[in-house]
Amino acid sequence: MTYNSRMLDNHTFVGQQRVISYRTGGVSAPENSLAGLKHARNLGFQNIHFNVRLTADGIPVLASNEIICNNAAQESILSEVFFDQINSVDIGSDYGNEYIGETLPTLYQALSACIEPEIRPIIELTPSAGQERSISEICLDIIKSVGTEKVLFPLIVSRNALTLKTLMSISPDTTRGLIWNDNLLDNDNVHDDLMCHCVLIPNQIVTSKLVKTLHLRQLSVISTNINDSIEAVTAIEHKVDAIMTSQIDAIGPYFY
Repeated sequence: MTYNSRMLDNHTFVGQQRVISYRTGGVSAPENSLAGLKHARNLGFQNIHFNVRLTADGIPVLASNEIICNNAAQESILSEVFFDQINSVDIGSDYGNEYIGETLPTLYQALSACIEPEIRPIIELTPSAGQERSISEICLDIIKSVGTEKVLFPLIVSRNALTLKTLMSISPDTTRGLIWNDNLLDNDNVHDDLMCHCVLIPNQIVTSKLVKTLHLRQLSVISTNINDSIEAVTAIEHKVDAIMTSQIDAIGPYFY
């Protein structure tokens, strides 16, 4: 595989959209939820991000935080509980009455929900200690079980190097993204060894010089943490390749 082929190509984002909805429904629907996927898609988004973590019994679920609060307001570490202990947790009530009863979805449910509306998932793998390899292996098996001929092949991102190395070794054709870390510019091997296609960078530290440097290293740049239209315009002026926002009601799928 050449350096050039590692960059995201023009067909990476569905319908040439270059705005990604963060944690499914952004701030206007339950994050990391099936309802959030539906809400973002109803607004026109086809490139939709969500977080994935593993339960103690190896079930990948959509969740950003390691700590989960059950319906009795008791906190648990997600990687230390079984799925059937948390699968009825209400994750929607804080977002309004229409979302009461929304529960924690599995990765299989989320990918299945992506098929008909042609959503391209951006899957962020967040392993707990000891799950760095297994989270890639399990998630790839689920992607295959849903059927890659029916699902728009996902962009899988992580900040964990071992997770990305595992992904690369067992599925080298998978499109991969590295979440920013401060070693990226100091150590060429950080991205060379992982053979990633892109890097996700908080908008607060994006500069034209940084984007140019990463482009020279054959990495596409996705600017994250976009909170308003001014920040979005600034990121675009820095020539990033895509932007990710939770403000999906204000920054639409074709803003870029």
